[in-house]
Amino acid sequence: MYQPTKLAMASENIRKMREDRIARKAQEAGRSEGECAAIFERIGDRPFGEVAGIAYCLSDEEKRLMVVFMFAQLKAAGEGEIDKALVEKRVKNYIAILTEEGVTEEIAIEMFKGCQEYYKNDAIKPLFKLLREDDEFGRCLEKMTGQEPGPVLDAFIDGTISEYYNKAATALPDVEGGYAKALEQVGVIRDTALYKECMVYYVVICSSDEYRNIGEAELYNIAEGFTPEMRRKLLINMVSNMDTVQLRKFAKLVGLFKDVTGEKDSERYNRCFEDLAPQYQTRYATWLNQYIITESLGKSAVADFWYNYAGKIAVRQLPSGCLMLEFNRFVVIETIDDNAAYFYGTDYFRANVIPNIAGMEQENLLVDFLKNKTEMGGQQPLNWRRAHIGDWQFPVRDYLSTNMKVIN
Repeated sequence: MYQPTKLAMASENIRKMREDRIARKAQEAGRSEGECAAIFERIGDRPFGEVAGIAYCLSDEEKRLMVVFMFAQLKAAGEGEIDKALVEKRVKNYIAILTEEGVTEEIAIEMFKGCQEYYKNDAIKPLFKLLREDDEFGRCLEKMTGQEPGPVLDAFIDGTISEYYNKAATALPDVEGGYAKALEQVGVIRDTALYKECMVYYVVICSSDEYRNIGEAELYNIAEGFTPEMRRKLLINMVSNMDTVQLRKFAKLVGLFKDVTGEKDSERYNRCFEDLAPQYQTRYATWLNQYIITESLGKSAVADFWYNYAGKIAVRQLPSGCLMLEFNRFVVIETIDDNAAYFYGTDYFRANVIPNIAGMEQENLLVDFLKNKTEMGGQQPLNWRRAHIGDWQFPVRDYLSTNMKVIN
């Protein structure tokens, strides 16, 4: 077994200390604090004609920290914390310094990432113009993204950059990974404000294949910041382009739509779906049931089983977290910790079960009541308990096919 030498261990410790120090300095620069920030302020305040040669006195790491500090200043100016004219003067100095020796790819990426993060900030517009005039940055940008730098920076300057990249990404032939990957291929950096903006307008018009490429988690993160109207557009597009089997993979999204739609048959609900054909409204109702099933049972074999019936039942989550599934002739209570399903004839359930469990917030109390204070079998042939062990799905499916009637 390999044992690291003391020299190797010391080398690793030094490397980690250096990385920690760099990370700390970057955080300080981002807050306009610390030794580097003080130096950068003094450099930025010097007359423009006196900054020549400073680049040769700075390390690559110090230049990268200067980029971090520069964008922190631009952000502060956009929020009214620093005078814009002062920041514009400093930025002009910083760009002259950063490009004096020729821009390294690492510095260019750092600058371009900042441009994409703060592209809506008015204080950054002079930076776009300075970069537009810098041939070295342009060459580096073209090498990194494959895009001509002039049109890209012109689009930043005139505020049409999201439209520019949307057009560039959709013009690419079939890209594995879909639109999100196409954006990265044309130069949009993932998780920047610009990336999120491009995704916003795309996800409300894209196809079912593209939704699958994006995936539930990323689509949720994108839609979380939407306005109610944008969420409504996303909802309408999803139910119009995906069937219930496809939608179930995006059940988490329904949590973002409930406040937009309101309760079923309410004025807000009807207004939300007024332009949508009835079959798509039914599709959303099924999707809502799938969401409630997932909220209660998580992503599990039991949830997968009940997904198949989500279009034929009424579903709600009880205060205890357990799930109530209402068929035409019977009602099912799915427990969580007890890992079992309790079946009751509808009349018996309404008279003897729901009045006693509707307000219960603890599953153990609910299960104790169902096990010990309700009738099973005998004079109540529809009443039955089935634990989720062994081949539980077959007998449950047999019970359902024997007793279920389609709800109109």
